[in-house]
Amino acid sequence: MKMKHLTGLTLALTLGATAVAAELAALGSTARGGTSQVGRTLAAAISEAGTLQMRPQELANTADYIPLVNAGEIEFGIANVVQLTYAINGTGMSEGRPNENLQMVATLMPFRNAYIVRKDSDITSVADLAGKRVPVFADKALGDYVTKGYFANADMTLEEVDGVPVPNFPRMWSSFAEGSADVAIVVVGAGNSREYDASFGIRYLSFDDSPEALERMREFLPQTYLQEMPAGSVPGIEDPTFVNVFDYTFFAGKDVSEDMVYDAVKALWEKEADLLGGGPFWNGFAKEAMGKQVGLTYHPGAIKFYKEMGVWQD
Repeated sequence: MKMKHLTGLTLALTLGATAVAAELAALGSTARGGTSQVGRTLAAAISEAGTLQMRPQELANTADYIPLVNAGEIEFGIANVVQLTYAINGTGMSEGRPNENLQMVATLMPFRNAYIVRKDSDITSVADLAGKRVPVFADKALGDYVTKGYFANADMTLEEVDGVPVPNFPRMWSSFAEGSADVAIVVVGAGNSREYDASFGIRYLSFDDSPEALERMREFLPQTYLQEMPAGSVPGIEDPTFVNVFDYTFFAGKDVSEDMVYDAVKALWEKEADLLGGGPFWNGFAKEAMGKQVGLTYHPGAIKFYKEMGVWQD
């Protein structure tokens, strides 16, 4: 009786069939910070869920990979909705450089942010920052838009403060910790804010939640909104406090296939528990809200899935 051997050709064909079954996609992300953490968790969840294998392609800044997704060199990317809105429209921090080939895939989680001051400070509102030492960023940097948005909420400008130039967020945090700045922007409840509270005590500043104040903020931070945090919700919030929120987004190039985008969204839907377990950055993620309207066009593959799940709102 003849024994059947797996020839090299048969083996190659078998492996080839397996390889074909798994699509590969790149995810634009950063090498450091919260975006990096979000990107790695997202890519791992998608890769574990099915046939789409996603690999983070980490670059220095969001602005480095957005044009690559737009050009079709990378399939997917992540960014906050402020940066993505400016990037697609070619306005704000992307002035004159529209990325019209980008489409939404999913709204991920709310990114809560606010100013903190030292607990023993006499600063109790953004208005009290007049004449104080406030970190200021380079023109058209994300920090510049966030800072200007905060001050617009109080109907103020940066001309009213003693500006402390900082090149990036880590330097701003260092300035605040060492006492050369009176205030700092933080992600609400993030590790560094908890460390500051343990070291010297902090207090969050509340924003004006009036419609007029919110509209002024949106001149600099499109799609931003406010959320009231209850007393005791995180260290530094002793009274009900309105913090700023803008959503994190997952996007793709418009030429990425509908099937690939559909598979990516389906994987996130199925892996909701894994994402929520991916760290504090994922707090607030809800699969039913992935198709949230944020003023940007969604990819047809994503719309198809959301309609099947009954959560798409035209």
